[in-house]
This record gives sequence, C-alpha cells and structure tokens, in this order.
Amino acid sequence: MSFLLCLVGPLTLGVVLNALARPALARSLGGVQHGSGTGVRSQDTWWSFDVAVQEAHPLLTQFLTISNGLVAMWVLGLTIALLLARWVVLRRRRGSASTS
Repeated sequence: MSFLLCLVGPLTLGVVLNALARPALARSLGGVQHGSGTGVRSQDTWWSFDVAVQEAHPLLTQFLTISNGLVAMWVLGLTIALLLARWVVLRRRRGSASTS
C-alpha cells in the first residue's frame, strides 16, 4: 500500500497542478499562454505576465512561468525521493527485527 501511495500521490499532484490549478491561476491573473512542441500528447506550456502582475504576485507568477515539463520533472524527483525513503525505512525495520 505504501508503494502505491509513493507512486500515485506525486503523480496525482502533478496532474492536478498541470491540468487544473496552474491554468486556472494563470487565467485569473491574466497570463499569456505560451507553448512549445507539437507532440502527439501535448505541448509544453507556461505563462507570461505584465510587470504590474509580477510585482503584485511575485511567487505565483514565478511558479507559473516555469513549464509543465519542469513541474513533471519535480514530480518525478519527488516520486524517487519518496520511494527511496520508503526503501530506507523498510530496510531499517528489517534490520532491527533481525537483531532482536
């Protein structure tokens, strides 16, 4: 069960961020959508904003100016980190159980 949570949790987070949250936030701030690539599945997307919006919302606009592909890489890194942490915890449990 913990394996699935480590795998599905970050994947769900990435999908929600890239498909729902980031586009909605960008639209609400009046961002201009940019994209590169014309792949079969989708294109890599990011947004740009006016200087006034960037000054009013610096962290949010910075987050929205990174590409969906970079967010996906962060999610992949999070998945790897969670799976490694799970492996370390399970290894320690097995080690302490065998010494008892």
